[in-house]
Amino acid sequence: MNAKALYIRGERITAIKGGADLVSQSIQAMLRRYFAGNLEEIYINELSSAALTKAKILKSALHGSFEPYGKEAQNLLMQRLEGVDFVFVDQSVFGRICEDIRHWRRQMKSAVLFHNIERNYYIQRAIRLFRIHNLILVPAIVRAERAAIATADLVIAVSERDAQLMSKIYGRKPDLIVGAPIQDVYTCPAPENQPLESPDEATMLFVGSAFPPNVQGIRWFVRSVMPHVPGRLVIVGSGFEKYRQELARDNVQVVGTVEDTSEWYRKAHCVVSPIFWGQGIKVKTAEAYMHGKLVIGTREAFEGYDYKRAGSMLATTSAEWINTLRGLAEQGNMRTIAIYPPARSYYEQELSFDAQYRKFSSALDRILAGETI
Repeated sequence: MNAKALYIRGERITAIKGGADLVSQSIQAMLRRYFAGNLEEIYINELSSAALTKAKILKSALHGSFEPYGKEAQNLLMQRLEGVDFVFVDQSVFGRICEDIRHWRRQMKSAVLFHNIERNYYIQRAIRLFRIHNLILVPAIVRAERAAIATADLVIAVSERDAQLMSKIYGRKPDLIVGAPIQDVYTCPAPENQPLESPDEATMLFVGSAFPPNVQGIRWFVRSVMPHVPGRLVIVGSGFEKYRQELARDNVQVVGTVEDTSEWYRKAHCVVSPIFWGQGIKVKTAEAYMHGKLVIGTREAFEGYDYKRAGSMLATTSAEWINTLRGLAEQGNMRTIAIYPPARSYYEQELSFDAQYRKFSSALDRILAGETI
């Protein structure tokens, strides 16, 4: 591919802080493969030397801008577009970039990735977390997302739910749904169904950063479910060490931040995902499938996935969780499952990097050829 492309994100990924970072990392890898050396990356927060404060964010939002993409960043970015054929905007809150490209570089093609419908997410944060100041940001976010929808040549979502919300709120469905393109880092440590290191103690694993829906969900699970089921729970994820004193029990181990989650998945008999609210998709669900794990979760945890095809189990109320986990323990499944074939197979066929790249590259082919998707 001879076209020159530009990838734009709010900030550089220096550490994986959550599922959005994993998706962005995979999108970057897809773009690098597709454009083969003709891809430049720009991070908006690096365009200006001025410190970004909460006061500045709120003030800019009142004037319709979502920082750090303000006037200064806009001027600097537009100067960097010379010779560029295609721009990929990662995060819909910066959708005004697509609008600016259409205004100043009408022949240039652009794409935008909606990690979720940010309008709804910020409203949820205001209501569920009592962060009322988030409502001040909503008009600027709506303006950015409307601009992206109206002017991007390729609009990408990560789930069918987001596609429906996008159509309802903004009047356009996405051109492509990419799911959660997680690169495969799994290596098989043992034959299928070989007992793990501690066959006498079932190990449930929760993986996720200390993000509000994760904290609230696992806090509920520790209090309402763990006292009534056999086995132990291990909590792994960026920032959770801050909650060790609150969550740790005789049967609950809080690990917190780790460099690599692979070893924790390998030692787990199953993965639990008690998530009750949020937007977009839960990338850790795809990660669990990649590691070939049985997942028990809520509907929110499985949003965007065919959980039945992956052999996962749905649980919502404490009674459903308790009965499901007790049932698995009584059947012996909580002691012998090292690799759960339906989960791994679903990942390989639908969620793998290569499976998602085929859809992604096909859409780019059409956009750059001047076709309408």
